[in-house]
Amino acid sequence: MSAELKGKVAIVTGAARGIGLTVAQDLAREGVNVCGTDLRADLLADVMVQVAADFGVETMHVAADVGAKEQVAGMVSQVYATWGKVDILVNNAGIRQIGPVYETSPETWDEIQTANLRGQYLCTREVLNQGMLEQNEGVIIFVSSGSGLHGEKGSSAYCASKFGVTGFAQSVAKDLKHTKIRTSSIMPGMIWTPMAEESEMADADVDWLPVDEVSKAILFLIKQDSDTIIPELRVYHRAQI
Repeated sequence: MSAELKGKVAIVTGAARGIGLTVAQDLAREGVNVCGTDLRADLLADVMVQVAADFGVETMHVAADVGAKEQVAGMVSQVYATWGKVDILVNNAGIRQIGPVYETSPETWDEIQTANLRGQYLCTREVLNQGMLEQNEGVIIFVSSGSGLHGEKGSSAYCASKFGVTGFAQSVAKDLKHTKIRTSSIMPGMIWTPMAEESEMADADVDWLPVDEVSKAILFLIKQDSDTIIPELRVYHRAQI
């Protein structure tokens, strides 16, 4: 357990499974109290209770749509009401749907942008406004993707959202340069997660990046000192380079 992180408070979005759950577990192992949020309410409740039992920390589970302003504001308010602070925000929640641009409906486009980009904006804005700016200390992690660096066939909406996350993270870093709040974006390659298992790539001959390696990289970013900024970190399986 890290004395550096023990007793700190984190919000992790998309925490019911995949990257979000692994990050929540790794933070709890370090002594961090964790609020997990996700749309999968029952699964989220079960895993957050288990995280608390496994690692001896306090956890909260708040079912919320990160693209809905009122739900995000309410979730963040609950964390401040319970623990009085937020030290770490991991913007992880997201969705992926495929299809060429000419078969992508405006509704699908908006759904992906809302979940992947608007959600990170709303969570970041609320955490800053409800206390982190006043606290003048903290870490915000933006989970982007290798798809936020180059376009991919059949993924115009997804790639656009992840390119947006990358640009958003860079701009937020500039906004917070005068503070001791650090921001970093992480751009993983192809990760073996439940979303990957459900995707068209599940049976492909791919050297998948283990999800725990991505979580380790996020923890590394969180543990830097307040004057050390790592703007972007790319994490790939060796075979994906």
